[in-house]
Amino acid sequence: MQVTPEIEQGLEPKRGVIPRLLGAALLFVGALDAMLSWRAGNAIENFYIFLMAAGLIFVVIGLIRGRPE
Repeated sequence: MQVTPEIEQGLEPKRGVIPRLLGAALLFVGALDAMLSWRAGNAIENFYIFLMAAGLIFVVIGLIRGRPE
């Protein structure tokens, strides 16, 4: 017989965590690629700027969804 633990009544999952993590990852990858490209003497491509902008948008969405209501 399996016994399932009871979930506390006041415990709810945090909202907005996944978009914030995805945004942080995109920001990190975009910034790292841009810095490596800049260090190699190449021009920073628009794709890296798009990655950083998309990451910032996802972080903001996660922050908005995670605020207490």
